[in-house]
Amino acid sequence: MKIAIITGGSRGLGKNMAMAIAAKGQDVILTYHNKKAEADEVVALIEQHGQKAVALQLDTSDIKSFAAFGEAVKETLKHTWNRNDFDFLINNAGFGIHAPLTETTEEQFDQLVTLRTP
Repeated sequence: MKIAIITGGSRGLGKNMAMAIAAKGQDVILTYHNKKAEADEVVALIEQHGQKAVALQLDTSDIKSFAAFGEAVKETLKHTWNRNDFDFLINNAGFGIHAPLTETTEEQFDQLVTLRTP
């Protein structure tokens, strides 16, 4: 059984990728920033396809949270799959600024390229 980790897997392109991967018979660990209900919905949809899925909270703009996230992944892999590794990672997390570039502030641009969400 192959396992994918998809950052930002709770909606949009990340959700679509998670569903496509599950449809091919692979399991998924997806991350969400702050919309747990959306992430739980994706997990339920994947499980309806007969695959395993887990949603973990991750703020990709907070580098200090990465160690705890890594531990959560290790625990999830061990508990859910009795494994210590995963097969591939899709770094999809992001956010957008819905304004013309000429109206974007320097702070907004910095947030966009460093994934520091407001």
